[in-house]
Amino acid sequence: MASVDDTQPAYDGARGLLHADRQELAARLFVATFLKQRSFVLPRVDIEIPGLSGLQGELAELGGYSVGSFTLFANKQPWAITTQLALECVLIWERASIACRYGDKVVVLEPGMRILVSNEPAAAASRAIGRITQGGAK
Repeated sequence: MASVDDTQPAYDGARGLLHADRQELAARLFVATFLKQRSFVLPRVDIEIPGLSGLQGELAELGGYSVGSFTLFANKQPWAITTQLALECVLIWERASIACRYGDKVVVLEPGMRILVSNEPAAAASRAIGRITQGGAK
């Protein structure tokens, strides 16, 4: 994953997210969501466990837009695209065994914790997620 200018969003709006490579998007979202907690010694039992709305906010931030925390029009854009993509990313994390759903929250698993404390979390996340397509699985 290439380094990104922190002042510019990684993707150009919801359409940019929709057309992004899903594995790259999942790796970026994993790091964006959980790396903030790296300032503490991991693993932690009190690590913040985000729900879907937290993932949607992080994903929208990667696209340079905002979805808000609640909408009466959940089937409208960009909220619907953001929700769909956040769920797809969680499924990729589960397949890579770095995070999983626990009720309505997402929990980082021990292999994910190792990614977060590595010297290059973005590259480590990309490698872990890239492994799920090796051997012909898509």
